[in-house]
Amino acid sequence: MAKCPICNSRKGKRRCLITGGLVCSLCCGNTRKAETCSECGFYKKPKRKYNEVPSYSVSEMGGNMELESYGNIVEGALCSYDIENGNKLNDSDAIRIIELLIDIYHFKDQQIDTDSQIIVNGVTYVEDAMISDLKDVNNETIVKILGVIRFVAKRRTKIGREYMKIIHQYVGPRIDDLRIV
Repeated sequence: MAKCPICNSRKGKRRCLITGGLVCSLCCGNTRKAETCSECGFYKKPKRKYNEVPSYSVSEMGGNMELESYGNIVEGALCSYDIENGNKLNDSDAIRIIELLIDIYHFKDQQIDTDSQIIVNGVTYVEDAMISDLKDVNNETIVKILGVIRFVAKRRTKIGREYMKIIHQYVGPRIDDLRIV
């Protein structure tokens, strides 16, 4: 086997779209970019590091009525969406909805990256509430609110609906979203 044309030290075993030849796995991983390698079978979209997204601490939120009210808007919309779906939203669904909102507000994604229709609809539902009720709140504050909500949800969940039960008990659905049937 030929040596990797990038490092010239290891055997090239992977066909590279950039070089046209065989490259070693280390160089493949180190030089991989979405714009040039997205068609390659070895390419994987990098995972987002949601733990590194700016967020308020729980103690910063605890004594600040304004920040708490912002969080209540998001969690209240999650509660309302859960009720509309027969209380079937799992914590993992709620966390994914929050992560996708972080993708929109922090990472500036234009499209929602999921195949689950309940998650897509949940993102739209919660974002509509945010657009309506948080229109005067700056983007940095919204990202920090979403970050702390994700942190708390991850901390409260075990395997099912522990976080959802807590927000139903302490926040409840948004009043604007209660529909009389």
